[in-house]
Amino acid sequence: MSTYTLEQAIKPSRASVVSIQSGGKKGGKGREEEEELPDYISPEPKNAAERRDWERMSSRMEVRHSFRQLFELSDGSFNERGMTVRDFMRLAEDFLTHLEFHHGIEEQHIFPVLAKRMPQFRVNHQEEHDTIHKGMHELRWLAKRFKLDPSSYSPEEFRKNLSSWGPLLFYHLDAEVASLKPDVLRRYWTLQEAKHLPM
Repeated sequence: MSTYTLEQAIKPSRASVVSIQSGGKKGGKGREEEEELPDYISPEPKNAAERRDWERMSSRMEVRHSFRQLFELSDGSFNERGMTVRDFMRLAEDFLTHLEFHHGIEEQHIFPVLAKRMPQFRVNHQEEHDTIHKGMHELRWLAKRFKLDPSSYSPEEFRKNLSSWGPLLFYHLDAEVASLKPDVLRRYWTLQEAKHLPM
């Protein structure tokens, strides 16, 4: 019986983040401690079309299902779906590749633009990415090891890894969406500017 549960692995938490601003201490500043907001706030949306324009920024890729699936199948039940250890490790690698691609786009094209006015994209969300990447790197190493030697597969070790960065991943997904909600975006951008943000 695994000591790691799905509930533990997906409960949003920022506790594992090593903060750039606090000299390497864990925890860092979260949503509750956001920097001061600017005085300007764009007007409320006038109609459904304007509301959709604002909301498109907070419509995010859904990785929760894939993460949950990996965790649930990691107990060995992937065998019941006709998968071998190698097949299951390929599934894990596919998930990692997808998440790396998503993060790469955000870090290269989206965060730099948003960070010009939104401090949470300069520090908080980048710190979260850095910590998530560490867990992803370790999972990729585990997948490679288990593919080379399927008899060494350990559900406990696999779940321990997912549990080490899953809470932050789920926190981060929620925090990004919260940062991109219309009422937050309106504090930093006009509607015309928001329409041209890279999303």
